[in-house]
Amino acid sequence: MTPRSRKNQISHFNVMVVGFSGVGKTSFVRTLLETLSLDQANTIANNGNKKRRDSFMSENSSILVQEQLQGPIERTTQPYTISREIEVEKKERIILTIIDTPGFGAEYLVDKQLHDITKYIEHQFDLTLQEESKVKRNPKAVDTQVHCCLYFIDPKKSALDEFDIRILKRLSNRVNVIPIIGKADNLTLAQRNRLKPSIIKDIYTTYKIPVYGMPDDDEDDEDDDEEEEGSKKETKPTTLDQFLQQFDYEKEDNDTQSVLDYLHTIPFTVIAYEDEPETGNPIEISPDIKLGRDFGWGSIDCLGEKYSDFVKLKHMLLSSHRRYLQLDTVERYYEQYRTERLMYKRATKIGMVAPPVTPSS
Repeated sequence: MTPRSRKNQISHFNVMVVGFSGVGKTSFVRTLLETLSLDQANTIANNGNKKRRDSFMSENSSILVQEQLQGPIERTTQPYTISREIEVEKKERIILTIIDTPGFGAEYLVDKQLHDITKYIEHQFDLTLQEESKVKRNPKAVDTQVHCCLYFIDPKKSALDEFDIRILKRLSNRVNVIPIIGKADNLTLAQRNRLKPSIIKDIYTTYKIPVYGMPDDDEDDEDDDEEEEGSKKETKPTTLDQFLQQFDYEKEDNDTQSVLDYLHTIPFTVIAYEDEPETGNPIEISPDIKLGRDFGWGSIDCLGEKYSDFVKLKHMLLSSHRRYLQLDTVERYYEQYRTERLMYKRATKIGMVAPPVTPSS
């Protein structure tokens, strides 16, 4: 039997949006979808058909894959997904699915909400594991794994707080996490220039949170042990800036440059468009500003690199890093989860461990 042909196969790319209430998650989703419309690069998959996907609220419930978001922008109270079929570089077609989640609310509910989100991500791994275990696999099986999680940080904070740290650490064990500063129009240039390094210091130096793209100290230690045995080791960089200074950008290959561009930018700052209160559509500002905000004293372009990193983030997600994110999800997170599940089943079968107890927090 010859392998199934992958010619003309459409790739699925799934992005989850997570953060506390009021940090601009849903507004970001709308702005991203509007940019896809402006690019005239999207076609809605299976137009007119309603599809369903398993929800993280329980393994038996489902989320409606909506055709479009209509009406005024409101706070997300129930999780939902929205999909667009788009064409990216080299005429490649992908189905982009965005999973918007309710914002974290009261502090005592954070752990419960985080547990639900984590279970959703793991459930998508379970679906893949079940499909792989079949004697005859479904050639039309859809990849529902979460390839990337955008974690929105409140711009009013001066650094990560204990809840941000707890959430980032837990999510980073199951999915590629990218830190985002939402509602960046609330920041002055000086405030933005202070907040970005503060967040990176917390992530890279203080708490060593393995968000997507962060250098892996463990691998470096192993290499040092093998290559520098019996010799004095060089002092390791203690800040991300020190790490980046080791590279001569112009002499690096394209893949390395792409990673360096990403590390120089995170956390990404984004600004969502101002909407008409009745319709939720972008307000009309000027022919030069398709998606912007009008402050009376002046207007800003949400897609302008002077004000935000929105265009860089979009390019990173859909072009320069999309395949890395997809590959990392399979080779790192899925394989790690698969190994854990199979080892647990084996240990349970021979009576080595008791059934797991679901933590209360």
